[in-house]
Amino acid sequence: MLPELQNLRRALVMQVGSRQDLMLTIPALQKLRELLGDATITLMVCPCNSEISIELPWVDEVFVYEGGERKFVDAERELALISKLRQGAFDAAVIFTNPGESPYPLAYICYLAGIPIRIGQSQEFGGGVLSEWVKLPPKDSHPVDKYLFLLTHSSA
Repeated sequence: MLPELQNLRRALVMQVGSRQDLMLTIPALQKLRELLGDATITLMVCPCNSEISIELPWVDEVFVYEGGERKFVDAERELALISKLRQGAFDAAVIFTNPGESPYPLAYICYLAGIPIRIGQSQEFGGGVLSEWVKLPPKDSHPVDKYLFLLTHSSA
């Protein structure tokens, strides 16, 4: 298990992909609830997933990001997002992305929001934007296993 996940009070889980992406994240959300115990888990989703995410018992709050699926092009909207995340006083952010997608834009937003622990997976190292960088599992891994791998492995 990632050592950074112990003793957290507030965690942000970012899954702003498609409906299928969110469904594949469910086992990881269950695992995260086990790991975090009574910590508050806030799930950030895109509007297409707002109805599904409300019914997930492993999350305490749902935050709908109106920016769409991983499209960060509107500076005013991104500044508002950074402000909202800062107000959330999160101890950590767990960033779920698909193979071939970079966690670094979301991680940078979390960095600017002052979230000290930023966990994500990427084949390439991106400097200190992720405080906990986890390499991708083998290419033939199922996406569900990839998301679980993120929670159970430490830095590469």
